[in-house]
Amino acid sequence: MKYRNLNLAFTIGDVAFTVLSISNEQMLNPIPRHSHSRNSYEIHYISYGYGTLIADEIKYDIIPGTFFMTGPGIFHEQISDPNDPMREYGVYLKVSLSQDGIKDETLKAFLDRKFFLGPADMEIYELMKSLINELEQRPFGYRLMSSAILQQLILQISRQYQKTENENISGANANLPNNHEDQTYLIIEEAFLYNYRDITLEKLSEMLGLSCRQTERLLLKHYNKTFLQKKKEARMSAACILLKNAGQSIASVAYNIGYSSSEHFTNAFKNYFHITPSSYKRKV
Repeated sequence: MKYRNLNLAFTIGDVAFTVLSISNEQMLNPIPRHSHSRNSYEIHYISYGYGTLIADEIKYDIIPGTFFMTGPGIFHEQISDPNDPMREYGVYLKVSLSQDGIKDETLKAFLDRKFFLGPADMEIYELMKSLINELEQRPFGYRLMSSAILQQLILQISRQYQKTENENISGANANLPNNHEDQTYLIIEEAFLYNYRDITLEKLSEMLGLSCRQTERLLLKHYNKTFLQKKKEARMSAACILLKNAGQSIASVAYNIGYSSSEHFTNAFKNYFHITPSSYKRKV
């Protein structure tokens, strides 16, 4: 289950956090290679199942109890073991800093780290479970309780980063509305993650409520890529995952990622990676 449009926000010190999505999902399909926009952080906790994470070209084996965080600009993809697929708790956050920057050393520890992977402290798992329970049950005051849990989660993660240091931690609640711009980032990233086969500039613009020209400018500003570059990146990442499956032919991979023919796909793949799909498939 993925929860969006939560209207959850909070501040810790002088940093404002906006929650873009929270999820508890079994990962039956691979998540293609992607990165998050500036000032965006995604917290991942694997409650059970096995798989692989590839982050900035480094491969990591994922087992139950693994915690990892992917920050701005970290390219990553996830592939479940088909015999025992991963179930992931996820929290996707956007942060806004004051003009004075980060003063609190605890928050600096969290925000300065763009990638982390390791076994989770038990407190992180319990906080994730409590957060999902609040969203599923929605008891009286669940928004305030969810904000409080999220603050604890951020600080617990900072403690895991800095286990040897003794920090004085302080936080403050705030009822802040979700920023439309924050939802825009989520729409963009999910469009390329899950709809890379059929997404068009016109469809994405309609989803965002923007013109095609405005959408192109937005992509260039926040991702330094055009729409076609983003779509090709998503398709090629998905192709690499599918080509690792011995049961997938070149023709089926081409179809699954939205190419009209094997020849068209082969030419696009070779131009992108400087290797043919057949050669890539043999290598992996």
